[in-house]
Amino acid sequence: MVVKVSSKHQVTIPKNIAEAFDLKKGDVLEVTRKGNKIVMVPKEVIYKEKYPQKDLETAEKVLSEGLPEEEVSFKSGPKMIKSLKKRIKK
Repeated sequence: MVVKVSSKHQVTIPKNIAEAFDLKKGDVLEVTRKGNKIVMVPKEVIYKEKYPQKDLETAEKVLSEGLPEEEVSFKSGPKMIKSLKKRIKK
């Protein structure tokens, strides 16, 4: 797929790609350079007002213990919190 860069250096993500990643207006993407490629990764911004303090502390505890060798990713903050709670119970 080919997209055009606007005069303000903006690009439009094709609809099928946006839908595949459940991207909505206002979502945040991390943009990095890998060699000659531009890589965009959806990111969940976690606002302290949005999640209970207990859930944030649980996430911090699990993450401070390190991640498994495989990469872990989540489509949303609530899915991340649910997964982290399961890991704490193990």
